[in-house]
Amino acid sequence: MKKNKLKLIISMLALSMLLFSSCEDDDITEVALSDITLSQSELQLSIGEVQAIIVEASPTTATEKVTWVSSDESVAQIQFNDAGLVAGVKGVSLGNAILTATSQNGALMKTISIGVIIKVESIALEEVVSANPSQTSYNVIFTPEDATIKTVIWESSDSSVISVDSNGNITAVSPGVAVITATTEQGEKTASVQLAASGNPAILGLQYCSITGTGGYNADTIVTTGAEGDINYAGSQPANNYELTPEILIVATSTQFSISLTQSNNWSKSKIWIDWNGDKDFEDLGELVVEFGLDAQLNDGPFNTSINVPADAIIGTSRMRVQTLDAWVDYGLCGDVANQTTKDFEVEILGVAYCPINGTGGYNADTVTTTGADTNLNYSGDQPANNYEFYTPETLGVTSGNSFTLDITQSNNWSKSKVWIDWNADGDFEDSGELAIEFGLDAQLNEGPFSNSVTVPTDAVIGNTRMRIQTLDAWVDYGLCGDVANQTTKDFKVTIF
Repeated sequence: MKKNKLKLIISMLALSMLLFSSCEDDDITEVALSDITLSQSELQLSIGEVQAIIVEASPTTATEKVTWVSSDESVAQIQFNDAGLVAGVKGVSLGNAILTATSQNGALMKTISIGVIIKVESIALEEVVSANPSQTSYNVIFTPEDATIKTVIWESSDSSVISVDSNGNITAVSPGVAVITATTEQGEKTASVQLAASGNPAILGLQYCSITGTGGYNADTIVTTGAEGDINYAGSQPANNYELTPEILIVATSTQFSISLTQSNNWSKSKIWIDWNGDKDFEDLGELVVEFGLDAQLNDGPFNTSINVPADAIIGTSRMRVQTLDAWVDYGLCGDVANQTTKDFEVEILGVAYCPINGTGGYNADTVTTTGADTNLNYSGDQPANNYEFYTPETLGVTSGNSFTLDITQSNNWSKSKVWIDWNADGDFEDSGELAIEFGLDAQLNEGPFSNSVTVPTDAVIGNTRMRIQTLDAWVDYGLCGDVANQTTKDFKVTIF
């Protein structure tokens, strides 16, 4: 009996100890949260994008769980693990929502602001041309176009050379080079442009150095033949021994033209440079194209030579510098240079050469005018020598996909006129659609004036090209190259934007 009673006591003691031990274990594993810290306070998501959220628990041994809720499940949905310390949020539709993390006992609460947006993928810069040469600005082109946040931050790599304000307005400060960068506020996407400033006061872009001289030295005549557009200059010694002439020399890459020059006296020599690479100086290899006369001797003219246009000459507007100087001194290209006179000519370098043409007979387009283009023509002229003229003082500027109106008056009513535009800039007028207009009918009298609309093809090649207008006998067929009787041809510069 006593033995059985003892066994019962021992069993009860063992059970009590087991229960006590179990309660002690529960006290160790159930640890409350004192604080939670979220890995983000706000997030921007695209539709369908998922981002993780990490919860840092304090203390790290806490066993209390965290639960999550979204203020708008149609905008942002939240999923989380059992403890709630790892969560993922998914963008569902454009808009805003608040995610709330709450401790199990409700004592702690933290939130994250969610914006579901169309994110910026990339940006590009498009210049807005300014009439002020010292200033410019750029439009920021966003991809996709409907990006939600289009705020950018502007920065200059050297604001002492070129500055930029918070609105993207760029100003030349001093000579040099700087990089202007736009960075999106959302996504930190960037686009940059390197710009140069030159001159005093500074302007944007490089410019040719100024030069002045002294003494009685002058190139009386400078004439070219065989170029796309020739010059026929004659002039006396200019003020300060420098002149930028109004004449334009037009050449095409991989072609040749001739130049002749007469000097005002025979104790001079002349040097000619052409800025083939368009870097606004004449210092590069091959840019000294000809030297007329020898050093330290009398040099009788006139002088004449041929000049080859390099195949790699940079297409665009450049300059030719002609310097006539004392044969017993050395040249100088910038600043105050004694005993010389310098004359500059603009040079337009084309990528292709157009075939020459000349004609015979009394046929002429007396006026050629346009309206509705970006820049218009307002030409009037008599019948030119050899029945051909390349008119360069004005340029017809047009935008692809747009239209303009072309008007022509002929010198007589037994003529007709045809108009070609080299839309693909390949140096001919033979491609489909390049015969843009025919004014007048074959084999009949055609009274003018004539007018018609021209639409620029959407696939027209951007850049410089040419329009050819031929006025010819209505009873004959046209010809675009060589010796073509009974016609007069006039070419015009065209720039396609």
